[in-house]
Amino acid sequence: MNAKIRWVNWVVVLLALMALVTEAHATALPPGAADVSVTNLATFAGTVVSDTGSVAYSFGGNTGNVREWVLSNATGALCPGCLAFAYQFAVTAGNFGRLSSAQYDAFTVHVSHFGGLSLPGSVAGGFGANNADRDAGGNTIDFDFTSPVTPQGASFLLIANTNATAFQAGIITLAPSTGTPSVTPGFAPAAQASVPEPATLLLLGSGVVALGIWRRWN
Repeated sequence: MNAKIRWVNWVVVLLALMALVTEAHATALPPGAADVSVTNLATFAGTVVSDTGSVAYSFGGNTGNVREWVLSNATGALCPGCLAFAYQFAVTAGNFGRLSSAQYDAFTVHVSHFGGLSLPGSVAGGFGANNADRDAGGNTIDFDFTSPVTPQGASFLLIANTNATAFQAGIITLAPSTGTPSVTPGFAPAAQASVPEPATLLLLGSGVVALGIWRRWN
């Protein structure tokens, strides 16, 4: 009887872990992906590494603000120390139907969104992204809104989890339903400085030891 109870407990734990993994990895967005559903997270948190602050925009009758956060070990992190990039914009006049960001290059990207308050300076969002796309080269990702975000409205937190562990300057593009998009500075994933392979380190270490012995005997 005890063995049977333990087996049932292990099954429950396994199912719970599977559920966590499913939410954690959100929705994969490989290069060339189009109209991918964006996972709606029940919770979202992470350690803020950097923040653009609230950046005002005003062009073509469209006004509001946009913000981007870089987070480490956020909900859905693809590896320990991996970074997530979260975006949010609010509209005071005009409308917006798409937020794009670059440069994502060849990094792995999983997308999700969250409508609650969880980051410094974030607001409760009323508009979730209907789907997400990524260009064939993998450089640009975008979150699309079938119904444009209208005045006094704000998007959900739009989240891109990556396998990057460093970041660099990037760009954020806000596109209205009609007219020219607005481009704003932001952040993007960056390649980490290369680390020598263990075999290379061993070879270098052996060379240093050999040199020390040679000097001692000469």
